[in-house]
Amino acid sequence: MQKRWLSLSDIPAEGREFSFQDDQAWEFLWEKNKLPCTMDESLTVWVNIIPQKKGFYIQGKITGAVFLPCDRCLEQARVVIDNSFRLFEEFESVEPECLQRPLLRFVEGRWELDLQHLFWEQFVLALPDKYLCSENCKGLCPHCGQNLNEKFCSCEQDAGHPGLAVLKQLKIEKG
Repeated sequence: MQKRWLSLSDIPAEGREFSFQDDQAWEFLWEKNKLPCTMDESLTVWVNIIPQKKGFYIQGKITGAVFLPCDRCLEQARVVIDNSFRLFEEFESVEPECLQRPLLRFVEGRWELDLQHLFWEQFVLALPDKYLCSENCKGLCPHCGQNLNEKFCSCEQDAGHPGLAVLKQLKIEKG
């Protein structure tokens, strides 16, 4: 991802494949967007760009692995990225009043694709809703902050809402 904009003027009608791997560029994007992310396995983006009458058809895949803070305990969670994407970018597709930033621009008689924006967008879409160090992560104690995966704390546990106390008397029979 040394270049932010990729010239699309030399792409033949059958399309052209590109692959990109640049750890420093990803670190720049994480810092710029304030995402506390670190690299585990280098992120590689494969892109196939095919010219069309009214724009460009872009298909690709992003793979690799990163570390992000676990949403429950704040320890490092390894997040595997393996996401395919397909999109069509139309010439002049963004209306002036639209807040969306276009991926294409026309400069000096040729079309260019914003690689940095495309890759960032696809990376964010590939992330899971929650980053977890493990499926059975117990998280942190809401009172003292102890990581409950390491040891239990001696904080008094909340008994719950008094109106639901009757539910504690229910017995479930296994049948």
